Amino acid sequence: MTGPLLIQYGTQAQKDFFLPRILSGEHVWCQGYSEPNAGSDLASLRTSARRDGDDFIVNGQKIWTTLAHCANWILLLVRTSTDEAKRQKGITVLLVDMTTAGCTVRPIPNLRNEADFCEVFFDNVRVPAANVVGEIDQGWALAKAVLGHERIFLGAPSRPEYAIKRLERLAQDRGAFDDPGFVARYAKLRLDLYDLSAAFERFARVLRAGGVLGADVSVLKIFCSELYQRITEEMLTVAGEEARLWDDLHTGAGDVDAMNLYLDSRAPTIFGGSNEIQKGVLAKGVLGLPSSF
Repeated sequence: MTGPLLIQYGTQAQKDFFLPRILSGEHVWCQGYSEPNAGSDLASLRTSARRDGDDFIVNGQKIWTTLAHCANWILLLVRTSTDEAKRQKGITVLLVDMTTAGCTVRPIPNLRNEADFCEVFFDNVRVPAANVVGEIDQGWALAKAVLGHERIFLGAPSRPEYAIKRLERLAQDRGAFDDPGFVARYAKLRLDLYDLSAAFERFARVLRAGGVLGADVSVLKIFCSELYQRITEEMLTVAGEEARLWDDLHTGAGDVDAMNLYLDSRAPTIFGGSNEIQKGVLAKGVLGLPSSF
């Protein structure tokens, strides 16, 4: 998501420095958006960046930062001005080296005691002003552009495809395909996955042609995350009382991590903008309905 943002809004110097390192894997990025009091209501973020000569001094906290403990750079939204009446004004995008003094990462264990998300703290972190993307105080448009790329990424059919292969493996081993009720439910899931893949390809063609994604890309995120949940719920139905919190299920074709996938499928309807927020985006941006945000 950082690469497309720099291609569209970055300076030539930023493109020359960062893009090759993104492609090589030398730079691993995380996304510093959500805060303890600014999640779906992102415009209320409070992490501050104060200008000090050729640097900005950053103070604040981000939370639910995916794989921040594996990253060495963070795409950071900060507040550089509080004078504007509209909260979306006064937000700036910074590129921050996470090895800089004052940057601290604390992993957050999930239900399986694994770390996917993190808290990130900034205590007088110095960031060169050259690392500002776009205009100072005008970062809201850039933040929304990143979210457009995020929603097609989060709407990719990879998670449901992975899950349905595990469902098939488990169902074959447990004899579920002998049950007409299961076959009917499985057929609906498979057809929905075909529909999701077709919709994803439609949006991908827009990007390949150099176009810009509109608000309707939120459809992908909703459809994909809810389908992922339905597939993993069916997996637990097939597994029955075998589906325990810590144990993978053994089949002749390999293990199936049924409960882990079920737990994993809870998160995508929340992160990246909750599905309720996505429906509000569709109502306002596509259907032209009134909105409270």
